[in-house]
This record gives sequence, C-alpha cells and structure tokens, in this order.
Amino acid sequence: MAQDRGEAGSAAVASVGGVALTAGDHVCALYRGHAERDQLLSPFVADGLREGHICLLLAARGEGRAFRDVPATEIPSVDGTPDHFQIKEPQESYLLNGAFDGDGVLDLLYAWSADTFRHGDGHFARLAADMSWAGPLVQPAFIRDVIRYETKATRWLRSYPQVGVCMYDLELFSGDLIIPLVKAHPKVWFSGRVMENPVLPGPGDGLRPEGR
Repeated sequence: MAQDRGEAGSAAVASVGGVALTAGDHVCALYRGHAERDQLLSPFVADGLREGHICLLLAARGEGRAFRDVPATEIPSVDGTPDHFQIKEPQESYLLNGAFDGDGVLDLLYAWSADTFRHGDGHFARLAADMSWAGPLVQPAFIRDVIRYETKATRWLRSYPQVGVCMYDLELFSGDLIIPLVKAHPKVWFSGRVMENPVLPGPGDGLRPEGR
C-alpha cells in the first residue's frame, strides 16, 4: 500500500548535480545539451546502483540504448541485478498509446512503485525522466497537460520511498513551457543549485496519493 513518505525525515538519500535530495523529492532539472544531461544522469543512476536502489529511466526516443551500459562502465563490479536498472522509452511510458496521457502515465508509475515495493523490503527507488521527446509536441493544450501531470507526479513520488528528477533541455524548450514547469515543481535544479518553490505545499501539506 502506498504511504506518504514526506514526513519520514530529511536525511539525504540521493543527489543530483552535487545537490542532496531527500525521500519524496521531485526536482525539475534544467540543463543545456546532451553533455550536461549525461553529466547529471550517469552519476545519478550509478550512485543509486551502488546503494542498491532501483533505478528507472524514462528515456527520450532512441536514447535508451546509450544508457544501458551505465552499470558496466560506471560500476564494473555490479552484476546479477539487471532489474535494478530499468529503461523505458516514450512508446513504453509517455506515449504508450501513441499520444500523451498524463493520467495513464501516472497509473503506470503507481503500478510500477506498487510492484517494486510490494514486499516491503526497504528498497529505495530513483526515477530520471528525460523529457526531450516532448519537444515537437509543445503547444498550449499540451503544456497544460504536462503541467497537470507534473503536479500530480509529486503526489506519486511522496507516496513511496523514492525520488524523481524530470529533465528539460533549455535548448529544446522555451519559456512557454519552462516558466509554468518551474511553478509546478517543489524544487528546480539549475547550474548546480536547487531552488525551492515557496508556492507549492510542503511534504505532508496536502499532496496525497489518493488525489491523483
């Protein structure tokens, strides 16, 4: 059963770009280009695997294969745990039925977490989502759908022992999407710093999993 993890304490359980994250954190990472993306993403996954965390990467189209070698190149000693690093491309996640359906994606993510933690064995999970697939789709209706999805994703992340980093390339997305994204995330990473969003409710202040 999902549980709100937002009040479980503030101990650092992960980091992105050198900034500590705590359980339930939902971070919007604003980066520029593939090189900076990889500098953020590879250590995030590799550190998680070293800690025995389950890592889920929602990759951009055609990018999944590039990250399948992360465990071998970053942690040569890690083997026998293929399920700890899972990769889904847009057709397996965001565009499951050929179009973006935020509620459908959330259903998939809630089911993924329920399955991951069904034994209550103390595992921790990390999600990284490269949102580059959305570049060609940006228009007002799509922006509204994505912002609604991102707001609800905070509830999902706080309902299990996990953290999530949504990655948006500033070379692909303009202010039309970035400005509302910043407002929709509890935390935003940019140039090595995390900015807290004072508008959104804090942990335990109303973002409950049953509200999805």
